[in-house]
Amino acid sequence: MTEYLVIFHFSRLVRLFTILLCVVGAPLAASAGEWRALVIGIDAYQNVSPLKGAVNDAEDIAKTLKAAGVRDLQTFYDEEATRVRILSAWQGLIERSAQDDVLVLSYAGHGAQEKEWVAGSEADGHDEVFLLAGFDVSAPGNGERLRDDDIAAMLRAAGDRSVLVLADSCHSGTMTRSIDPRITRLGTRLIGLPPFENDLLRSQPLHPVLKDNQSAGSDLQEMSNVIYVGATVDGQVIPELMIAGEPRGALSWSFARGVEGRADLNKDGGISMEELTLFLQETVRVATEGRQTPSLTVGGGTRAAVLPRVQDNILDRGSVALTISASTDIALPVLNGLSKRHEGALQVVTDGSADLYWDVEEGDVLTKFGDVVLRKRAGNADRFAEVVSKWLFLSELYAISRDRQPVEGTLKPSVGHIPEGSPLKVGLTSEEGGYMAVFALEADGTIRLLAPDKRADPLGKDTKMEADAPYVLNLRAALPFGADHIVLIRSPKPMPQLVGVLSAMEGRPLDPSLAPNLLNLIGKSAEAVGITGVYTEPAG
Repeated sequence: MTEYLVIFHFSRLVRLFTILLCVVGAPLAASAGEWRALVIGIDAYQNVSPLKGAVNDAEDIAKTLKAAGVRDLQTFYDEEATRVRILSAWQGLIERSAQDDVLVLSYAGHGAQEKEWVAGSEADGHDEVFLLAGFDVSAPGNGERLRDDDIAAMLRAAGDRSVLVLADSCHSGTMTRSIDPRITRLGTRLIGLPPFENDLLRSQPLHPVLKDNQSAGSDLQEMSNVIYVGATVDGQVIPELMIAGEPRGALSWSFARGVEGRADLNKDGGISMEELTLFLQETVRVATEGRQTPSLTVGGGTRAAVLPRVQDNILDRGSVALTISASTDIALPVLNGLSKRHEGALQVVTDGSADLYWDVEEGDVLTKFGDVVLRKRAGNADRFAEVVSKWLFLSELYAISRDRQPVEGTLKPSVGHIPEGSPLKVGLTSEEGGYMAVFALEADGTIRLLAPDKRADPLGKDTKMEADAPYVLNLRAALPFGADHIVLIRSPKPMPQLVGVLSAMEGRPLDPSLAPNLLNLIGKSAEAVGITGVYTEPAG
């Protein structure tokens, strides 16, 4: 649980985190040119640890772009992804394109760092690297990589054309929260590299697409024609995840869902770059329970680019059942009973990939991300059932939120589990104003109505949300420990029926028989939805 210490208030002060998006006031005109794409996905690394979801990512992005009308599209999967092939394909893509075309470069696979080639050229002293399928530390395999200087030269070769770079890998950092060892996780998209004794790239001739485009200024964020979407900000390591029943990277999954239409926030039939970046930022954060925050940069010259969207639901994966497992077979009757009670929405698995794992002996419930979402309070079937009801409700709420405008959520401190008694802040920021209702789903499924609060705010000031002004909650970590979720619903008009239902449910665990009605009310009321997870633990 989190204690709610301070009256909730609006603030025009500095946001909790830097906002990476700068929204322009005028509508964006669609680009007159075509979209052309080069999509790379590598799981089967020959000399370093393999991945499981990068090819899934690349195939998903390729299918979605084709469905959106992108005709000039090349893909390289696993061993097909060699340095020479990629550079030659990019050169051909540029040669076939016109100046008003938009180029897409998508990479899913391992990232790494190596010591900078030019002293002082990088703030951290390291160049970032994409590793290709045949990469090895020793020559000639060490030539199978793309350095950040190579990527920058490729982008400069595009001239003034708008370029979208989607990089679902990581290069350095640590986990935002540690992973509980009881959970078997998939790999991370990060490889540590030793110094190269014989670096092939330092001796071999440059490819033509690179030769004439070398420059000391290789910072992608400084290129006005480039939209750069990285899987994570500096200092985070991204894990591969089970999403919709298969290994994935959250960024690529979110990008594909966005192009399917969910990123068309104003429903005008096209996806502007501002819409896309806002959608990705919030979808990745929510899908990873705050473990991953994308790095987003929109160059000034690319703002008029509009991505075509899929006009129907041919790529809609539909709903996927929430999976559960337990630490002992003795609990199987309980799991099977819950699965029967929530038929079609809940599935029992035994392969260690469950969305919710019940440690019966410890009384803990954990997620596939390696987080304890209820600590020491799931000692019997009823308590576990309440947690399951909460997460089934969250799954449905996430589905609703993806079809609504996002509300940006920030948490401070943003790293680690927050210990008992420690203060924290949750900030929720909407691009538009309106009326709102805010409630918490505590770790054990208890509902707390946070706004409006007639006792704390008899004048009803906290029913309104001001555009671009963070709505800040000052909280403190307290029992029950695990995962609380703060939910904000924004509507263009007051929501007395929704607020009334939430008030009636105040202080009680979510009743699964009432959850469909609550979700229906939210679906009817919500113009925008924001969800922020808060993870707490006992002191010491």
